[in-house]
Amino acid sequence: MLTNVSSSQDYCLFLKINKHKLDKSQLHRLNTTFANALKKLKKLDLSLATDTIYPLYSFTGRPARDPSVLLRSFVLTMLLQYTSITKWANDLKHDSLLQYLIGSFKPPSVSTHYDFINRLTKADPHYDNESLLPKNNFSKDNGYPKPKKGEKLINYTEEDTYSLYDKYKNGAEFDRDRYIYPLQAIFNSVAVIPSQDMGFIDTTHGALSGDGSSVHIHSSPHGNRIIPEVDYGKTHRYTAPEANFGWDSDEGRYYFGYTFFNITYHNALKHCDLPVFITLEKASVHDSLLCIPSIAQMLDLNPTLKPLFFCFDSAGDSNAIYTYLLEKNINPIIDHNKRRTSETPSEERQESINADGIPVCKNGHLMSYDGYDYTRYRKKYRCPFATKK
Repeated sequence: MLTNVSSSQDYCLFLKINKHKLDKSQLHRLNTTFANALKKLKKLDLSLATDTIYPLYSFTGRPARDPSVLLRSFVLTMLLQYTSITKWANDLKHDSLLQYLIGSFKPPSVSTHYDFINRLTKADPHYDNESLLPKNNFSKDNGYPKPKKGEKLINYTEEDTYSLYDKYKNGAEFDRDRYIYPLQAIFNSVAVIPSQDMGFIDTTHGALSGDGSSVHIHSSPHGNRIIPEVDYGKTHRYTAPEANFGWDSDEGRYYFGYTFFNITYHNALKHCDLPVFITLEKASVHDSLLCIPSIAQMLDLNPTLKPLFFCFDSAGDSNAIYTYLLEKNINPIIDHNKRRTSETPSEERQESINADGIPVCKNGHLMSYDGYDYTRYRKKYRCPFATKK
């Protein structure tokens, strides 16, 4: 049962009241080692996400730990570059300064951290999933030759992107039961909307860019063996049940983990890039299969975002992605994929005029736009068909 979610004002009041409990060495660490982390935690108002957090709890049972304390704890693990929750919980238990930073002198245990993860992701920690184990699906005989370093594994077809277009062309309202939806909603409430309100993100005439990156994890793909009789017949516990094997084009090897897909907004006036949407998928999922779902889910979470441009690398050189973006009144800026089967992919697309009256060439690239300084985007994304009047 959740009783309350503390706000940033409550957190700042806690810091002010309890600062006298810190000794000189702790104050020195607070003003040096942890100064940047404290500054960020003070700006994090997790009470903005109460609409997302409250439905995750029941209205019966013992009072639950303040989710703001747990979320600050996880944010601090990232800022301090911890990779083990067990090690973090142990250090948190024996360091009152870390407790001071998360806003509670009753530090959450290891199990409390994992219970909170399971609550957010609706995950079963005893989930049996034999599909995690690597299979010989990438041999030349199966049509998936091992790519060279710097090249991405092509383990999808053009029909896969078209099926995603058909699935998401009318929105992503039906897809809110995905395991990462609560985290995405919290991020949108706590980070994206306040950035819009402060003018850091232009909701109508901005340029967004998306890209995926490999996230290597240290969990065992085989799981940890447990006693079946104790755990309802389950034989293994998986700490990352949604992870699997994929190809890391930068390192030129297979890895176990996730694909992290990030959509960012470029603020030319303030010279910064701000994330507006983040998602995690299995490592085997190609970037091109994340483009349409990510944009649809982003627009579902935040309908006020109406970008003018969307930039993507050659992984997004797909007819279905061009069609989807143009139907959403978003101008695609996408690199050519040299590995496409057609020698002249631009001939596959018809010349058209988008909803803003901007001419688009045969491959869907933007040709010109009056009054917008487009030269920088053309150089950055090497789009040969984009020209400025």
